[in-house]
Amino acid sequence: MIQRSHVKFAPYLILTFRPSSGICAIFWKDMDKFISVTSLLISSVALFIVAMSLAYQARQTKLSREENMRTYHRELLLMSINDASLRKCWGGGNSPIEGKPEEQQRQLIFANLIFSWYAWSYSIDDITDAQLRINLISFFRGEIGREYWRSGRSRWMILVSASKFEKRRKFAQIADACYRSILDQMQGS
Repeated sequence: MIQRSHVKFAPYLILTFRPSSGICAIFWKDMDKFISVTSLLISSVALFIVAMSLAYQARQTKLSREENMRTYHRELLLMSINDASLRKCWGGGNSPIEGKPEEQQRQLIFANLIFSWYAWSYSIDDITDAQLRINLISFFRGEIGREYWRSGRSRWMILVSASKFEKRRKFAQIADACYRSILDQMQGS
């Protein structure tokens, strides 16, 4: 029976009794190269897996952070829908809902929730350009959707022009094109 103490010395025994000439020597020489190459490949694959894991974790962290921000935004808007006195906290002057009747203010805040959801879904690649266009065309067919974009378009354009993400700028361009398409359809009929 082999004891543990014998196993510890096995690599040294192999190296000590390794043949120095003949066919066995060639085998051992090639075995060293094989072990080195195999070790390099295994290490490379392991490093690649670690790098992919870190990239995946970074993406998940970013998505989680964005979802938390969307949740906070949604909660603030819902509080504003339910309490007209809180709407003034968003800032005054040139507000898209300022001076409008209570019901319309609530509808425009809710339209902001829907529109922001489209923007976020598009930014995380949850919907394609075609799906976004379908959603926005439907959104702008409604009077509230058109009023939302008519009154909030300039703010969106300023925000997205300052964004470092091309996808957000593209979202606003698609939204504007869909809005204009609906206006053209309405004028043509």
